[in-house]
Amino acid sequence: RKARNNIKMTTQVEIGPNRYGKQNVQLLRVVRDTATHEVYALNCAMLLESKDFSRHYTDGDHSTLVPTETQKNTLYVLSKKYPIEPIERWGVLVARDLMARHTHVEAVNLNIQREPWDRAQVGGKPHNHVFVAGSSGTRFTNLRVQSNGNVKISAGFKDFKIMKTTQSGFEGFIRDEYTTLKPTKERVMATKIFCEYEFGNLQDLDKIDFSKIYEAVQQCTVEHFAGDAVTGVYSPSVQKTLYDIAKEVIGVCYHKKRNRKRK
Repeated sequence: RKARNNIKMTTQVEIGPNRYGKQNVQLLRVVRDTATHEVYALNCAMLLESKDFSRHYTDGDHSTLVPTETQKNTLYVLSKKYPIEPIERWGVLVARDLMARHTHVEAVNLNIQREPWDRAQVGGKPHNHVFVAGSSGTRFTNLRVQSNGNVKISAGFKDFKIMKTTQSGFEGFIRDEYTTLKPTKERVMATKIFCEYEFGNLQDLDKIDFSKIYEAVQQCTVEHFAGDAVTGVYSPSVQKTLYDIAKEVIGVCYHKKRNRKRK
């Protein structure tokens, strides 16, 4: 009881940094500008930030609230208003469009994932409008666009499955009385790669070929995992291989300032 009396009671409550939005917005955009169609199967998440949102919590005042249903519809409408390729640039345009209409919003955060769909091959030829589920992993981008003009973009791919059936080992690790794993210079190495790279210079978005960079990063990943098509390349560990890939990617793509990979 004595200890309880020493506790300083206060009724002051502050609202900390907060944001809200809409998750898991499924969007299918089919581009039919020519006989050869393009398909974009996206999963989007949007989160808004503003100091004016605090009143939702303190007073139940929704006068500055942009409903999540409006956010969802915004993504649908703007997928036709603006070119959706590349998704990084489209996301920035979406954020700027929303803040132009709702000037009290201070920042828009977007996560955009593009599910892989590959053009079907029929008789040795690519089909104009039929697609099959791809195996290249899920392409994604994360954006933060502020009303003051600041833009941050990272992008990459995830769930990219890859395997080598030789030219891999693991040895030189700590062994104690509980270790049963034996060192080896010959094993199968299979992993699922998550790759994220952050862009540095974003002064002119129209001059950055985001899709070309994405393709180059993924191709670089495959080539340095695999090595020569006949002899391959030895990997002493997944970690060393991922480090070598990331180092090469940074050298190839000068727009990026950081590259993060994990198995």
